Amino acid sequence: MTETGLIIGQAVFLLLLYLFIAFVVRASTRALKSSELEMTPPKQPEPPAPAPMPAAPAAPTEVVGAAAVGSAAGAAGAQPGSRWGLRKAKAEPPLSEAARPEVVHAAAAAEPHLVVSRSSTLAVGTMYDVAGGATIGRSRGSRIPITDQFISTSHARVFRKGHFWFVEDLGSLNGTYVNGRRISGEQQLHLRDEIRVGETVLRWEE
Repeated sequence: MTETGLIIGQAVFLLLLYLFIAFVVRASTRALKSSELEMTPPKQPEPPAPAPMPAAPAAPTEVVGAAAVGSAAGAAGAQPGSRWGLRKAKAEPPLSEAARPEVVHAAAAAEPHLVVSRSSTLAVGTMYDVAGGATIGRSRGSRIPITDQFISTSHARVFRKGHFWFVEDLGSLNGTYVNGRRISGEQQLHLRDEIRVGETVLRWEE
């Protein structure tokens, strides 16, 4: 074997040795990394902090001073045998609306009625109670009969609907007017409205 062959053989051997060592080192490094990953436990998420419990409301404390006791004694009057020498004054029940005379008068005056303001056949100032409704016309069966040639037999009617009052023309020939304006069908009434049928004017009062 020549010297050149020996040199080539040594170079090949060194190259193979280097590759073997590199392979061993790389395999060892991978094994170490794998063992570290297996030994390190996964990081667990931290549990949420518990919500703070609401504080219980403090019980109200009643403070009774000497001045309060003295004023209460003066207002209610001291009674023997009661605590603090005081006794709660009995409140008188309020009078009902029916027991108050002013309320009774107001309720009586609140009854709906019609007052004759102008007429050729009725006396001015005559009042007609219409609490249950009323018809106006020449018929004797009308609640408010008016012998007027310009008024129909069944001319108009006044009636209640809910909490409100209305006047309605019953298809009369000459029509029904409220505050100078001819109505068609129903018309709601307000305090002191004037209803004209024929030559008679009736004022609405409640």
